[in-house]
Amino acid sequence: MTYLLYLAIGLAVGTISGTMGIGGGVVMVPALMLLCGFDAHRATGTSLALLSLPIALPSAVRAFRHDHVDPTAVLWLAGAFMIGAYLGRSYIEYFPEAWLRFLFGMLMIYIAMRYVITAESEVAHTLAGLSAVALAWLAYGLLRALGRRHRTPPELGQTIRGAREAGRGELDYHI
Repeated sequence: MTYLLYLAIGLAVGTISGTMGIGGGVVMVPALMLLCGFDAHRATGTSLALLSLPIALPSAVRAFRHDHVDPTAVLWLAGAFMIGAYLGRSYIEYFPEAWLRFLFGMLMIYIAMRYVITAESEVAHTLAGLSAVALAWLAYGLLRALGRRHRTPPELGQTIRGAREAGRGELDYHI
């Protein structure tokens, strides 16, 4: 059943990527996390491994035949992409998964708002994206603060009884 899910995700992401020209990771990473239960590190690594295979070669050849490819740009972008991807993977181990998910979400909000808001000015596009990210970050912070307010307080009686039963007559109180 897992293989069928992988096939369905691959087909859907490949179709979306070929149609819209987006990097598959924009859709692949969330799909692997939500549908397959991958953590952020495994999802991004799997997505990068897909890039190393000639997945997009047939569609790129088709685009080239229709004169929709700039070969010079491809060579320069591919070289820089390769270096950037290597460096990015070097730093990913230092980021907790929660931060990766958060940053990925903020990036998606920024990109979405740049496409959703139509404007003639590049500045207006950028401001729309940055405004959306600022609002999302504010909402995230407010929701986290609200969640902290409603957490159940620790059961100190249980802690004290547990310490006494363990033979430690005294408790260390650190305030």
